[in-house]
Amino acid sequence: FFFSSRRRHTRSFHVTGVQTCALPICESSHFAARMNDAVVVLARINGLDAFQLSDRAGIVRPAYCTALVKVILASLRQDQLDRHFERVELKPLAEKTVTDATRLRRDIEDVRHPSIAFDDGEFDNEVRCAAMPVRDFSGQVVGAIGISGPVWRLSIQALQSHARSLGAAADRLSEAFGSNAQSNLEQ
Repeated sequence: FFFSSRRRHTRSFHVTGVQTCALPICESSHFAARMNDAVVVLARINGLDAFQLSDRAGIVRPAYCTALVKVILASLRQDQLDRHFERVELKPLAEKTVTDATRLRRDIEDVRHPSIAFDDGEFDNEVRCAAMPVRDFSGQVVGAIGISGPVWRLSIQALQSHARSLGAAADRLSEAFGSNAQSNLEQ
């Protein structure tokens, strides 16, 4: 019963944080966590525009080609990241999917500071995303919160302009998980 109750509260934290991310930005937002060698979207909120992505909560994504994944992988220790790359096959899913492990490692290293990741059509040719880490009470990354939308509406510059709102949502969600770590906005 305790676990069930705790899960219900955790889900409400996810939805609240994801919703606060979606509303000021008008794009779809989502919270995801690592599940073995994949990432599962735990909560998703539609944006306000007429054109929306068709993802849903519960969808599992490969752990190498989304902004959410890059943020989560950037939190791993080097030995954990090495083991991850030994197990995962980097298959092309879109024209821009990074399938070279050296380049992907460089991309992940670039995410560590300032703690924001971008996906420029790497998972889906028609979608761009940005994501930031969500931390728990111990300061560990427990997941990532992100926004996504169609490439014709979200340029990389537009995603960068939403960094403050995305960071604020990540901070609020981290606080809900008990974090008092340095703000995503201060990094």
